Amino acid sequence: GSSQTMTTLKNLVNKGVKVDLGMPYELWDEPSAEVTNMKKQCETMLELYEEVVEDWYFHHQDQRLESFLCENHVLKTSERECLKEVWKGDMGDEGGAEEATVAEKERTTHDAGEL
Repeated sequence: GSSQTMTTLKNLVNKGVKVDLGMPYELWDEPSAEVTNMKKQCETMLELYEEVVEDWYFHHQDQRLESFLCENHVLKTSERECLKEVWKGDMGDEGGAEEATVAEKERTTHDAGEL
């Protein structure tokens, strides 16, 4: 769905207010270039590894797809570090930064408990 900001802007346009976002109105709802590129990459990867995904779906759903597909079939050993990254939230949002700190503490505590 649309964000609250975009909904508000569209409502203003519908009321006759001129709103200039530097792009045509018809493109306001289009995904960003980054999202479009990521979607294309995802679709390409699914085509390349279709049989692996089918194998996971029918025989290995007890494993996380990210581990089964990425760790076991797609990524080289030297490329797997990204799988350990923890999403830090929206760093422009103080709440996201706080959540990231809590998540990092929980992960550190959890990892220390495994030692």
